[in-house]
Amino acid sequence: MSTPTHPPNDRPSRPASPDFAGRRVITFESRRATEMASLIQRYGGVPVTAPALREVTIERNERALDFARRLTGAEFDLVILLTGVGTRALVAEAAPALQPPQAEGVTSDQDGRGAQGASLMAAALSSVQLVVRGPKPAAALRELGVTRFVTVPEPNTWREILEVVRGLGDLSGKRVAVQEHGAPSHELYAGLEAAGARVTPVPVYRWALPEDTTALRQGLRLLADGDAAITLFTSRAQVEHALHVAAEEGLVERLRAGLARGVVASIGPVCSEALRAEGIEPDFEPEHPKMGHLVKEAAARSGEILARKGNPGDAPASAQSS
Repeated sequence: MSTPTHPPNDRPSRPASPDFAGRRVITFESRRATEMASLIQRYGGVPVTAPALREVTIERNERALDFARRLTGAEFDLVILLTGVGTRALVAEAAPALQPPQAEGVTSDQDGRGAQGASLMAAALSSVQLVVRGPKPAAALRELGVTRFVTVPEPNTWREILEVVRGLGDLSGKRVAVQEHGAPSHELYAGLEAAGARVTPVPVYRWALPEDTTALRQGLRLLADGDAAITLFTSRAQVEHALHVAAEEGLVERLRAGLARGVVASIGPVCSEALRAEGIEPDFEPEHPKMGHLVKEAAARSGEILARKGNPGDAPASAQSS
């Protein structure tokens, strides 16, 4: 039986590879800026990194220390961990409260008190119901040897967290601690309290603007002037900080107009809500709320979105004239 052939001009076409076609792509990443820039370059874009965030550790975090003491005292029924970085920071901050008294004349390096504190923290976490927002806090727990927890499904917003927690049983009178991720999660707290839980937020770090905002201001001006047409947002805090600095520069309306003409990619529902609250409509969210998926889908869809909006973007002259 012969294999059917196609005429030379009627062969099935292969899907085009995702490609930014040499256009600038604005990203507001800070901690993962290098990884984001590498992904953009892999898909043919020119990354413009405009960091919008800085993680500021809370010095002498009494609330984290109090959390550790209450956790070992069986004063919590449920602990919700929102980020991997925050989980590790919480253990590092809280473990000292669990360390045994140091023997007189013995240094902390000699008696391994730091390791003992972390081990006691791991044991305390293992004694309560744990809910983690996604794979990163899950990985942080596994590093401690803690393996019994419930993982929240994508897109990992406060809504999915609340649904998972409610599914664990009646929350009336339950004592719930929540490791914050840079800012309070007011919607989550309200939902838990409405279900009868008593909520204890545990801040570990807070979001602040970068000490040097020059790159952020330059990136916002590129968007406002139409010199960049593709923008990637990966958190609510990025949106809020970008608009705050745009207001300082007197660029808010021009920025909104520039974003409306271009491509606005949002990592997920919470980020999209923040954009809409600022009068900015995201063009899409990726199928999975992950950085790699965001960049790949932006590369695949940007050309079509810009064409639909009648905006060639800032592609090289050869691409614009083709």
